[in-house]
Amino acid sequence: MPDSGGPPAPSRRHLVGAVDHALALLAALQDNPSLAVREGAALLGVAPSTAHRLLVTMQEKGFVVQDASTRRYGPGPALLAVALASLQRVDVGRVARPHLSVLAAETRETASLAVPEGPNVRFIDSVEGPEVVRVTSRAGVTVPAYASAAGKVLLAAASREEILRLYPSTRLPRRAPRSITTRAALFRELDRVRRAGFASSHEENAPGLAAVAVGIRDVRGRTIAALSVSVPAERLDDVRVARLGAAARRRASRIEAELGGEHDGHATREGR
Repeated sequence: MPDSGGPPAPSRRHLVGAVDHALALLAALQDNPSLAVREGAALLGVAPSTAHRLLVTMQEKGFVVQDASTRRYGPGPALLAVALASLQRVDVGRVARPHLSVLAAETRETASLAVPEGPNVRFIDSVEGPEVVRVTSRAGVTVPAYASAAGKVLLAAASREEILRLYPSTRLPRRAPRSITTRAALFRELDRVRRAGFASSHEENAPGLAAVAVGIRDVRGRTIAALSVSVPAERLDDVRVARLGAAARRRASRIEAELGGEHDGHATREGR
């Protein structure tokens, strides 16, 4: 095929090298409040023009910002947002752990903590209930958000635009007998979740598995995690859905209060 005359596509090796250089610059900001272009070039062993292109690209994506007077580059809002999200996960996981145990004992079912992961939801901690027949620990499990109670709670807090970006197709893969299979049905379900204040799923991710979940909000009111109670499907009727939802909401409120108290404490200490 004849050459079109356009610029050659970057090779995979070149792209990996550029990513490696960008990560090295971000890592350098751990030890330095800011970097000049020449300092970045020396760190990477590249020409200043190359370092400048990298920093400009990172600036466009919000990972660094440039001081107008010194021309030096420092951490940008996108980088700080990633760091804050990581800290929030650590905080909510540590604070929620004892509440998972209480919720599992109170409901006699498996209580879990989940966080968003793109179009999926990841369970980061779980405590099994004392029932002989029970749902095993969910820790480490990742499932499509639309197919789980925890995931639906997290999606209900997202904007319509975010959901369209996460699920660009109007059709959704069927996971189990009662899976939601269209984006339109998902939007209707999320409206119900918002009205009820909790979500439920009944054999939507796997046969025989049901769950109820509520959201956990941070001090800014953003839903950052979900608290769920998973049960064998035959044990979950409408009456029990309401009871489990209320029990999970009480625990989630305690977690939110403790997270808010920790952040208030940090603010007080920093303000001294």
